[in-house]
Amino acid sequence: MRKTLLAICLSSLAISSGIAGELSPVPEFSLPLIGSGSQAITRGKLNGKITYVDFWASWCVPCRSSFPWLDAMYRKYQGRGFLVIAVNKDQEPAEIERFLKRYPVSFTLTTDPLDALAKDLRVTVMPTAFLIDRHGMIRSVHRGFRSEDTAKLESEILSLLEQP
Repeated sequence: MRKTLLAICLSSLAISSGIAGELSPVPEFSLPLIGSGSQAITRGKLNGKITYVDFWASWCVPCRSSFPWLDAMYRKYQGRGFLVIAVNKDQEPAEIERFLKRYPVSFTLTTDPLDALAKDLRVTVMPTAFLIDRHGMIRSVHRGFRSEDTAKLESEILSLLEQP
């Protein structure tokens, strides 16, 4: 029993650390921007950019730590072609507003009203993030967020920013 539990914990840790399998392309999507009416962001807007697509929710405790860090990374690297797209999973707009008042950010905020992209990417944990290269390929997946992993995450971002 202990060995099984240990194996489950270790595989969960490996998944949350950002170990990804084969490279796969980001599926096509069009997600409405929060608070913009009819504007949307599409997969095509990622072309040529290093993009961190982060699925989050207002009830997600780790998101309270990830949002300030993501905003700092976005501000630091946006001039080098780095995008952050945060995809909200809440059902109530008031919950989104409350969260954003407490944790304001300058990066792109969207929703996935039909859960289409979340289902395509098999999102099951909040937060789940996908680091995408300039060619639209998913290079790593991060499930959960731990402050002690931020140096590694920033290193992954920098490595992709340095590639043509």
